[in-house]
Amino acid sequence: MPILPIPVGTLVLDCSKHGSFLVDLPQGRMRGLLVERPGFPEVMAEVLANQATVGPKAGVTQDDIDAIMVDNERVADIDAVLPAARKLVELLEESRAHYDDDRQRRVHAIANLLEGRARTTGIDELLAKYDKTRAYRSATGKKGLKTRKANKKKAESTPVTPPTSADRQ
Repeated sequence: MPILPIPVGTLVLDCSKHGSFLVDLPQGRMRGLLVERPGFPEVMAEVLANQATVGPKAGVTQDDIDAIMVDNERVADIDAVLPAARKLVELLEESRAHYDDDRQRRVHAIANLLEGRARTTGIDELLAKYDKTRAYRSATGKKGLKTRKANKKKAESTPVTPPTSADRQ
């Protein structure tokens, strides 16, 4: 019996009915797999309509037909879950990004706060106590500065060639 479509936005997905036929392909094994194209339902109708009369003469076995029918059911069952699963993954990824952004901004604010506090109070030991926090906050900026310097150096060392007539066309 086919699995009914799961509403998009559902937060609980039970794929236990799929467990017996789900496949976890190794990295890169999706490359080269054939996918359904427009016209497949018409092809299925033709193959099924001809099976009883000319299928065996053409070399199409009942095992082939049975295997395709099982595959069709499995694809339909997976398709019933995929939209809701994709939406759930989207919700999880966006929620994680939201909360990660919040904690990163709070850590940056803490680093800025304690540097200001150390400046106004003169308690320099605060800087040492939060050295890793301050270094973490500044790491992205320092990496960006390093990249800009490297790009500038690379641009300065690359000879400029004047445009040719072919470039102007």
